[in-house]
Amino acid sequence: MFGYVVANIDALSAQDKARYQAVYCGLCHALGRGFGTAGRLTLTYDMTFLILLLSALDRTELAEEKSFRCPLHPLQKRTAFTNRHTAYAADMNLLLAYHQQLDDWQDEGSRGALLKARALGRRAQALDTRYPRQVAAIHRGLAALKEMEDNYETNPDLPAAAFGDILGEVFVRDDHPLAEALYAFGNRLGRFIYLMDAAVDLKDDLNKERYNPLITVPTQRHLPLLELLMADCVHTFSELPILRDRELMENILYSGVWTRFPKRGQGETQT
Repeated sequence: MFGYVVANIDALSAQDKARYQAVYCGLCHALGRGFGTAGRLTLTYDMTFLILLLSALDRTELAEEKSFRCPLHPLQKRTAFTNRHTAYAADMNLLLAYHQQLDDWQDEGSRGALLKARALGRRAQALDTRYPRQVAAIHRGLAALKEMEDNYETNPDLPAAAFGDILGEVFVRDDHPLAEALYAFGNRLGRFIYLMDAAVDLKDDLNKERYNPLITVPTQRHLPLLELLMADCVHTFSELPILRDRELMENILYSGVWTRFPKRGQGETQT
């Protein structure tokens, strides 16, 4: 359900591209330091966006940048950017990845997901006491989603809202002065992500007879529904006091999030 909050790399300036890569590499380093190789394997661009967003709300940016050689890209030196939000995003990245693997194991019986969950389990459980509010939201949201999936809930707004609550809480660092606005933005982004994931997976879910909240929604309504959700998300973003990286984050919200939307033929119908 993750991997949708990404940049449209081809539309980025060279400066924004370098900034984006450096924040991503910093998150990878934080996952490695905190959780080892298993943690690094959970790396997503979604939490890179969270670092950009939280950093953009700080009046001063106390950060560290260092050059390094990545084993996966050894021919060119890279830069890793880290600040006080990087470790938080790494912790949230691990928690979300762990619970997603557990969910995949419970829903699909995937042994691969079970092995990944076991590899992350001890580290993820150690975060429970540090982030009780976020962990409670994850448990609450996933339990609600499981109940709706079991009951084949056909109103897509309901499971989208449950996932929105999860991401809303994750986007709020404790005692942040803009907690209410951050929750509102994360909530709206989470709703979009959930239904974008449903649109991407619809064909496969139909073939495998799995639950999908869009199964009764005509295909031609998917794009307008997602556009409406993203418009709401962008409006909430526009009201935040962004101090830097606005163009980079707007690239993600206006363009990048659509890069995985399925291209469908005009005559395709829902079954």
